[in-house]
Amino acid sequence: MEQYSRQFIEELSKHIDPAIIDFFNMKHDLFKFPASNIPELIDETLMDYLEGKTSREDLVPIINKIKKSRLQKRARWYTSYIDDIEHLTIDDPKHPLAHVINLARSLPIDQYAIMFGNKEIDDIIEDYKQKAKEWKDNSNSLLILFPGLSTFTNKSIYKSLKNDLIISAWKYIENELTGNIDSYMRMFPEQLLDKPLFSPSSFTLMMDQASNNLLKEIITDDEGTELLEVTVNSGKLTPPKSMDSSDLKLVNAFISSINMQEFSKDKSVVVDLNTLGKELVDYHVGKNVITKITNSCRKLVEYNFSYEEEGTKLFFNLFDNITIKEDAERPYAIAQFGEILSNAIIQKKLISITSASYDVLRNNLSKIICYALKREQIANQETLTGEYSYTYFQKIVRFKLTNKKKNMQLIQESLQEFVDNRIAIKSFELTNGVFIIHFLPLSPAEIEDLHFDKAKALPDLS
Repeated sequence: MEQYSRQFIEELSKHIDPAIIDFFNMKHDLFKFPASNIPELIDETLMDYLEGKTSREDLVPIINKIKKSRLQKRARWYTSYIDDIEHLTIDDPKHPLAHVINLARSLPIDQYAIMFGNKEIDDIIEDYKQKAKEWKDNSNSLLILFPGLSTFTNKSIYKSLKNDLIISAWKYIENELTGNIDSYMRMFPEQLLDKPLFSPSSFTLMMDQASNNLLKEIITDDEGTELLEVTVNSGKLTPPKSMDSSDLKLVNAFISSINMQEFSKDKSVVVDLNTLGKELVDYHVGKNVITKITNSCRKLVEYNFSYEEEGTKLFFNLFDNITIKEDAERPYAIAQFGEILSNAIIQKKLISITSASYDVLRNNLSKIICYALKREQIANQETLTGEYSYTYFQKIVRFKLTNKKKNMQLIQESLQEFVDNRIAIKSFELTNGVFIIHFLPLSPAEIEDLHFDKAKALPDLS
């Protein structure tokens, strides 16, 4: 059975209803909860209810079932509570308010007045009945705030706490991750990290005619070394534009939407256009956004690449084909992954950065180089320092300008954004044209996730 990313659990703990956190912390010892802390409680709850599942199509039916059962439980609790109050004698230990009334009767007059004012016993009982009605009528009220909770066993109280927690967790998963837990980690194949596939912003490519319908461009670094050859079918894209950070976001969205069991068979994924659109914009996904997705998908399919490695020429594309179904009730795209990308996913040869970290990056250059910097952070944990030339960054990102001075300035601005947000980099300096980067140590959660990902890696099924 799968388990969930430690980093995801830590991030989720920041978004759980504070009333749930407070209840757990205050009542932990009293009710002898099995989980010793909040991350442990979240992990246990996710596994109990979601069983390691991560995709929206798997999670929505589970959550709907929980919500339906929860409504029935609320109605049942309320009916039983009121019934017991009205039909059991106040001296019966099973009466839901026996402990309250016994306390009221035992208090001296002055303390009674402080707690209950000038209310009679019958008024106190009516107050509790009214609280229960208000609780029942508010569909958002927590189970742990049910007025009759104290009459339950410790086991039942713990179960109610976890039921509240999964509903609170789902609000974050649905609102921030479009119902897909896998989208919490943004991933990119290690093999393509040092290939300048993407530019911070799109620009027209200066390409030569290679054959009848093919345009070709060779990308080199500052020293004239060939990094990548790009070919484009000129029949549909005239003139061709560079792939940019928006195109990279779509690649991330397709990867995050994969169901591994199905993907290992046909190496394709189905994603609704609304989910893809939310990767590109914060507003409503309308016709213009759909057009942008369509154009981006065309680039992801029609751009072919090649590079030489150890005397061998390697040809690849990111996607073999992408089909967009706009006329469906819920418009969607079917993406067939290319071999390099699909093998990297199946074998878990990916570099990951959390959505929480990625989403705070505003600089488009940062959104492209973040994966390479994360790889360097992991690789340099012993010394926490690495040195990087201008040509290193030319291998990672496609710069619009050939002006080295301006591009170095862009790199500095990007690295500063990582420092300001405490993502991967603690500090850096530029000395004699070389960036000396001091990395942050990995958190315990990052280390745990790294080891877990390696353990989950599957053999190559191609």
